[in-house]
Amino acid sequence: MRRTAVALVVLLFAVAAQAQDTKPAPELRTLEPWIGDWTINVQAKDGPSEPEYNLAWTIQCRWILEGFFMEATHTRKSKAGEWRAVEIFRYDPIKNQYESRGFGSNGGTWAATATFRDGTFAISRSADAEGKPPVKWRNTFTFSADRMSFSLKGEQEKDGTWWTSSTGKGVKTKAAPKSQ
Repeated sequence: MRRTAVALVVLLFAVAAQAQDTKPAPELRTLEPWIGDWTINVQAKDGPSEPEYNLAWTIQCRWILEGFFMEATHTRKSKAGEWRAVEIFRYDPIKNQYESRGFGSNGGTWAATATFRDGTFAISRSADAEGKPPVKWRNTFTFSADRMSFSLKGEQEKDGTWWTSSTGKGVKTKAAPKSQ
């Protein structure tokens, strides 16, 4: 009995030590340029032959859950009103890719995969607004050398053809605190 109790205590300490040694994948640090607050001025359109309109977009990004995930909180204001969303990013070391899950104030959800190479962040999604067919879209963010601004190109698919749905410029308005 005593030997079993000692073995159980040793096992519990080993499990606790292993849990403390777990660290986020180093690839997550590639997302570091996103951490902080962003203001994006966008020219958008609702269809390939539709007129353009202004869209104001803000994104606040921060590390959550001990740095294993990045949370992005979005707010967009346009002629259609205000849309808000929460998106959570992670790195999947098995698939060697970034993934996100998002939830919008219109009831829409999405799953996405992303890459971040040579200053370009490309994210592809299949979004599903409640009661509507899924929409395939992708956004490409090309960062400046100092990672304090980017240009945006958004595209959507319609009838098997990709068209440019938005273009814009983003500026980091508030950097992350140095302690993060």
